[in-house]
Amino acid sequence: MQRIHIIGCGKFGYRALEYYAQQKDPQDLVLVDSLAENLLAGQKLLSSAKAHFTTSSDDAVDYLVALLQEPQALKSDWVIPTVPLHLAFAALCRVTRRQVLPWETLPLLSNLFSGERDEVYSSLADFLCPPDCPQPRTHCFHTGKKRDPSLLNLLARLDYRLQTEPAYKLPSLILPSTQIGPGLGGFPLRRLRRIIDFINDRCPGPLLFSTACRCHGVTNILGA
Repeated sequence: MQRIHIIGCGKFGYRALEYYAQQKDPQDLVLVDSLAENLLAGQKLLSSAKAHFTTSSDDAVDYLVALLQEPQALKSDWVIPTVPLHLAFAALCRVTRRQVLPWETLPLLSNLFSGERDEVYSSLADFLCPPDCPQPRTHCFHTGKKRDPSLLNLLARLDYRLQTEPAYKLPSLILPSTQIGPGLGGFPLRRLRRIIDFINDRCPGPLLFSTACRCHGVTNILGA
């Protein structure tokens, strides 16, 4: 049976729980948060909605790394990451046993800002997006303007080179975040597992790794 793992039950995770609490067809949810008060709030909401769920107080990265080793979970489970870090990349580092590299210069991306773990966040929007955005394929929901190219395409074509190896353009790998509900994105677990396997088999050198939707993304450099 498919499970949906909501990793992080704070502000944005709670929004995801509210979405699933309103669905007519109950999903099999797993609430993951190391803070007891966040889990308790999520349990209270889903219990009143008679939703199907279990909980875990594991650390977010530990939980995702363990999940990536479960053959049954890899068949159909989904992950909704709502913790304040680049969760897929953190798990990727742990599984590949490779380190994050700092940015020597910031990449040429729009509306960029840096995080605390050498990640950079980019966005096509210079405004706060509405929480009910359905992420239309061809245009911005808020402005109605055409979206061309999408951030996914910009990240895929990103030209970034390390000063130690200026002739080497870092490969840019992207974990697409799929629209699940308005303002809510996630990915099938097997999608991340395939990227990890590809990196282990085909990418011995440094590379860029992003988790992104059509408008917003987070990017890190994975070392060799």
